[in-house]
Amino acid sequence: MSRFIDFVKNHAFFLLGMACIFIVGVIYIINRRIEPEIVRDGDIVFCDTSLDVYEPDPEYIVIHIAGEVQNPGVFELQQGARVNDALILAGGETGYADLARVNLAAVLQDAAKIIIPAVGEYLPENVGGIRADGLININTATSVELQTLSGIGPVLAENIITFRETHGGFSAVDELIHVPRIGEATLERLRPLVTTE
Repeated sequence: MSRFIDFVKNHAFFLLGMACIFIVGVIYIINRRIEPEIVRDGDIVFCDTSLDVYEPDPEYIVIHIAGEVQNPGVFELQQGARVNDALILAGGETGYADLARVNLAAVLQDAAKIIIPAVGEYLPENVGGIRADGLININTATSVELQTLSGIGPVLAENIITFRETHGGFSAVDELIHVPRIGEATLERLRPLVTTE
């Protein structure tokens, strides 16, 4: 026993140092387990634990759907929602609805009004250049509305507006080929999405 006490006395500083290193090591390991490593990928933060995952709130739009639907009214949907999503929220169509004249795949814009027509009913245009059937009228659409079309950015939207103002509007969709920077491929992509009426 006395030899042990003598050993501790002679090596006190060494043993104290080893104890401190051990304690610091334990604290470091505990902290590494408590604080997850964070890696950013765009707007979403992923952690190395499944408990602390952060995802930003999606943006929402507000639309009005009316006509031949079960529950017409104003609804909130996620950005990028389509006419069909709004129709589902409104309880679906009535037995009189003429869905053949509605583009259910059209992407909704904030403050849009969608009218589901009855069979044989006149289909009015919405305010601006987006019609009730989802087609975009290239003779009346704003720059923002034109930019909802695939492949149309601010420059092409302004080119379309400048062309229609200079030439008195479009009489046919195929006239888009005369707009600067619109080629055959772009025209083919736009043809089923736009109208001149």
